[in-house]
Amino acid sequence: MEFTCVCKTVYLLREPFGGTTTGIILLTGEKNYLIDAGGSAALVDEVLVPALRERGLRPSDIDCLLCTHTHGDHIGGFKRLRELGVKRIAAYTRSVDKIRDPLSYNIEIRRVFPENSPPPSAGLVGTTVDEPLADGTVVGGRVELIATPGHDDDAVCLFDRESRTLVCGDSIQLDGTAVQGCGAYMDLPAYRRSMERLRGVPAERAILGHPFIPCGDLVEGRSAVLRLLCDAQDKTYLYRDFVKSRLDAGETDTAGIAKALIAHIGGIQPKHLFLPMYTVREHMKELL
Repeated sequence: MEFTCVCKTVYLLREPFGGTTTGIILLTGEKNYLIDAGGSAALVDEVLVPALRERGLRPSDIDCLLCTHTHGDHIGGFKRLRELGVKRIAAYTRSVDKIRDPLSYNIEIRRVFPENSPPPSAGLVGTTVDEPLADGTVVGGRVELIATPGHDDDAVCLFDRESRTLVCGDSIQLDGTAVQGCGAYMDLPAYRRSMERLRGVPAERAILGHPFIPCGDLVEGRSAVLRLLCDAQDKTYLYRDFVKSRLDAGETDTAGIAKALIAHIGGIQPKHLFLPMYTVREHMKELL
């Protein structure tokens, strides 16, 4: 498994994770930046390190490790990369405590819907952040952090000013992934504001954290990026209208509405419904 060249100095590694893939992005140049680190220490050793080696790099050649948000499939490899010698770790201020103790946060987000959540990811181990970053910080004069809460409160996009590439993580959800069921957001008003904000970023391409339906994980061209953001915004209103129809019919069970929403958009019912239930909860709050 190797990094794919997206454009000059930008590379994407699609790491397998739970029936889909998680994107790890490498920015090369005078300094090397790695964005996200996959789901576990084992995947660092088995997938990421060999992929770096194919590009003539070692973890110790990474000048800065960053993340798009602190869900386990994106920061599970942080501790291992620290052990292997990355030069520094930088993260959004809202992510610092979660990176220090990712297992506690992993448990916290499952506690809201305990009967519909998977077991905690027990292999998550924390590490420290060398440089907390505020919204709008530009790392190394190249990588701009843009706070884009919604999917979670610490979600960010990272804009590579050199290549005009927007690294989105899970900030842009559309209809979710094949294993997710539907788009997932924990704060609907913030999610909509984030989509609006991103329209002002002069991105020529977007790399998403997973293959989100229907666009996949790579969108090329300025007009296509703007269409992506409009589509993501529009999805929330389609979801709202469907949830309203179920509420109007007298249904109030969050899990039941989540299952119906997934079927309505043609998604695959996931084994655990907690992410779709967050989405339905947000629309119920909007409507009730």
